[in-house]
Amino acid sequence: MAEVTNANGIIAAAANNQEVANKPKSPSSIMKGILDNENTKKLLQDSLKENAGAFAASILDLYNSDKYLQQCNPKQVFGECLKAVSLKLPINKQLGFAYVVPFKGIPQFQIGYKGLIQLCMRTGQYKHINAGEVYEGEYKGFNKLTGELDISGERTSDTVVGYFAYMETLNGFSHSVYSTKEEVQKHAQKYSNVGRDDERYDSRTADRDRYSERKYR
Repeated sequence: MAEVTNANGIIAAAANNQEVANKPKSPSSIMKGILDNENTKKLLQDSLKENAGAFAASILDLYNSDKYLQQCNPKQVFGECLKAVSLKLPINKQLGFAYVVPFKGIPQFQIGYKGLIQLCMRTGQYKHINAGEVYEGEYKGFNKLTGELDISGERTSDTVVGYFAYMETLNGFSHSVYSTKEEVQKHAQKYSNVGRDDERYDSRTADRDRYSERKYR
């Protein structure tokens, strides 16, 4: 959208006006100033129509409720939030469609697995999309040549041994993938900013299965 394309100038102008007006300003005050700026309101209104106010409120709530995100430049945070605007995905992290994740002081936009599913659904071309845990006893084999996964075994415990994902389009094409729990966690440690460096992952062993499933999706 043209409005979103021109957003950088609007963000900078709104933030600079807020910084100059009354120094010093807290990061939360600067973010509120960006959102209260008339150019910002017009940008969101043109893109989101009646949902503009709710989206602005969700940005402020996201920023004020995350102490790690508050360590990032509010202008950069707002710029990352605008990527969700272009995709028409809510930025509320409780909903799981899209996130702005702080990494070493730099905010990064990430689409959640629910957001990816939403984008797929909008195409109208998918019949099935699914992903989840595989428990001990369920895994029977994976054919690398055909991509066929057999998890029809009987579950013998509550121990998660791996994760699967499956999709099928309306024209009959289907694909499945499978990774062991260890493979997913090694992938997270190597490629995920959160999995590699964030104390919120390392300190919550009990939540790692749920974390790994989200990353696999």
